[in-house]
Amino acid sequence: MNLDIEYNKKRFFKDLFRDIEPDEKIRLLQLNEECTLEPIYFNNIDDLVKYNKNIYNMNTYYQLTTTNGKGQAQNRKYAYCIALDFDKKQLGEEFNHKDIINSCNALKPKLFIHSIVDSGNGYHAYIMINKTDKFDLVEKVTKELTARLSADKNACKSTQILRVPYTYNVKDLENLKLVKIISYANRNNDKFRAYDIEYLHNKYCEKKAVKDTKIKFELNNNNIPNCLKNILENGSEEGNRYFDLQNIVVLFRGKNKTLSEIKLICKEWAIKSDYNDNIDCKIENIYNNKNHLELNCKNCTLKDSCFNVIVSDFEYSVDEKIITFSETMTGKLKPNTRKGAKTMGGNEILVYSILLNHNDGLTKEELLKELTYTKKKKVVNVALSEKTLRDTLKNLADNGFIEVVKGNKKLGISNIYKIKSIRSKAELTYNISFSATYECVKGNISTEELKLYNYMRFLHHKTQRENSKALKGNLFQMNQSEIAKALDVTQGRISQMIDNLLDEKLLSIWYREPSKNNGFEYYIYRLNY
Repeated sequence: MNLDIEYNKKRFFKDLFRDIEPDEKIRLLQLNEECTLEPIYFNNIDDLVKYNKNIYNMNTYYQLTTTNGKGQAQNRKYAYCIALDFDKKQLGEEFNHKDIINSCNALKPKLFIHSIVDSGNGYHAYIMINKTDKFDLVEKVTKELTARLSADKNACKSTQILRVPYTYNVKDLENLKLVKIISYANRNNDKFRAYDIEYLHNKYCEKKAVKDTKIKFELNNNNIPNCLKNILENGSEEGNRYFDLQNIVVLFRGKNKTLSEIKLICKEWAIKSDYNDNIDCKIENIYNNKNHLELNCKNCTLKDSCFNVIVSDFEYSVDEKIITFSETMTGKLKPNTRKGAKTMGGNEILVYSILLNHNDGLTKEELLKELTYTKKKKVVNVALSEKTLRDTLKNLADNGFIEVVKGNKKLGISNIYKIKSIRSKAELTYNISFSATYECVKGNISTEELKLYNYMRFLHHKTQRENSKALKGNLFQMNQSEIAKALDVTQGRISQMIDNLLDEKLLSIWYREPSKNNGFEYYIYRLNY
């Protein structure tokens, strides 16, 4: 065994089983091929640490309480810790050990976590307690902390077992995961402070009545997925509450609700769910850090009825500048090698969008001004140079996208460039906020990224028009490889551009779910402009 691993493992168990006596045994168990647990007993830490038989091909656990070595899990002697199991399947893949620490810091009183172990599919958090045989109190405190911190309620048994650090999680034989210590408090540190079990019971297990507040919220239930509507109306079950809270916060943040409005909604849900601990802190943490919904649509019996639900939509303010595009025109963003075919590049879509915002047309000088971003009277960015603009206008005119109203040089009258009207059915047109174009003018996105966003809006509108079961509102599922092929760029470049569109908030991730075909997760995006 690696010396560093052996040292860390020994330190962990010495701090866990403090002051163990000769008549106490540590019970180790290995899950064999017959799916039965084979017990092995140790009466000293050194032998336990050096044991490495079958740790690569068997799941290896140990009992948290010491026993008398008589062969029964119930033959307990003493407890030295409380351990909580956090499962990523319940809490989401973004959940990590920092979330555990933050949640424990938010408890009243604050709870100190002595050690955290990465179990391969989640985390084990350890709270050291002074040696006790009051197992009834240990079990009550464990269940209460599990409920408050949204840990796995199935890991609260009085005969609780957890994985041995630096063995392997072998649930998936093709993907072995090392169980490792990732956070550790030194026993000699003043902050170590093992708790008395009576103290923890008095502080966390004495129930306080939840005030029946009159908080109410008004929602358009047609805009909420059935699963979330159900938990908002009826509350959530223990074990699912933190996971559901995350989805509630992300749902309403995506509907542009303020943090204070979301707190009111969540507090009414919390009353129905009997979930009343540190909810303000949890809501704020989710609001600031959770990026997307996690909905199990694939296995949902209500999936079909949700196809007509608009869970997110384009919400433009009254004074926002809106420009109207036609599929006939934005379809030209896709390159076409056919001779004489009309196509539009990134520079062209930028200038075209600006002209759409000026129905009477602009001169080249006025266009240059529109393409220049100034801040406090200082030029910050010029989207296109004069030469590039000249070439872009020529391309737009040659392809018939704009018309040129000739001026008179002798009289000092410049040419005016105007959008050439397109005869298009109303159902083939759609609106985009001019803010997307302005992000390009400011230099926050490139002209090619503006082109990509506009092409995504084209695909989104076309899909909604043609497919009655397409995602509604401003939600969009994309296939990066297909878009890369359509725009004749590499998938790697598409991925980079999407990342920048996400950074600049033109896109956001709404939720993710497994693919029907290969089990890999895919994202559902929200088109924001």
